[in-house]
Amino acid sequence: MDNVKIVSMNSFQIESVYELERECFVHPWSKDSLEEYLNNPSAYFYTAVLGNKVVGYIGTYIVADESYITNIAVTESVRKKGIGKALVLKALENSKNNGASFLSLEVRLSNTPAVTLYKNCGFESDGIRPKFYRDPEEDALIMTKRFN
Repeated sequence: MDNVKIVSMNSFQIESVYELERECFVHPWSKDSLEEYLNNPSAYFYTAVLGNKVVGYIGTYIVADESYITNIAVTESVRKKGIGKALVLKALENSKNNGASFLSLEVRLSNTPAVTLYKNCGFESDGIRPKFYRDPEEDALIMTKRFN
């Protein structure tokens, strides 16, 4: 979507991001957790904005030379339009620019659209975390994109 902007998340967007969390996840992050991460100097949050509405977001954190995606969500009405990919590409760019040697994440094994997205962005399978998710219980696929 050409009219979507990827921008650094700000405190005025916490309510919108919280609503995305509630829409997309069984166990959403609390507003307090979102605010805490937003104020963490090691965390980087970006939102996808369409008009004046937040339609997606991604959170990462970087410690030493390691970068991890904490969460990514796109509202259902605009999925499969490239917003998730734009968010992942922004996280990759930011991680690399901040000295990370890789960007890694966990994803439900059954989440085929997400696994496909990550593979298309250059991530590779790096192992399994047994029983990582709950409600329903499920293993996580660890996926990593290494920077050379």
